[in-house]
Amino acid sequence: MLTDGRQDTRACESHRGDFQDPFAESELRDKFRELAGNALSSEGIRLVEQAVDNCENWDDAGALTALFRTYGRQAPTTSHVLQ
Repeated sequence: MLTDGRQDTRACESHRGDFQDPFAESELRDKFRELAGNALSSEGIRLVEQAVDNCENWDDAGALTALFRTYGRQAPTTSHVLQ
């Protein structure tokens, strides 16, 4: 609502982060680090980010999956079985 009581609305043709309004590289990296912290150790995050930066040199994705296996955090286990 505007200060004089009027309201203004408008349509948005694209969403933040799409090709018309892309995220900055720093925003993408920050988001990756935030989300990857749930699955990878700090060292794993750093190494995966470096690996992806050099993905054009990969023969296959084996090195990346090896990083996930090596630096992945263990999923929590449940000590009970639902009945």
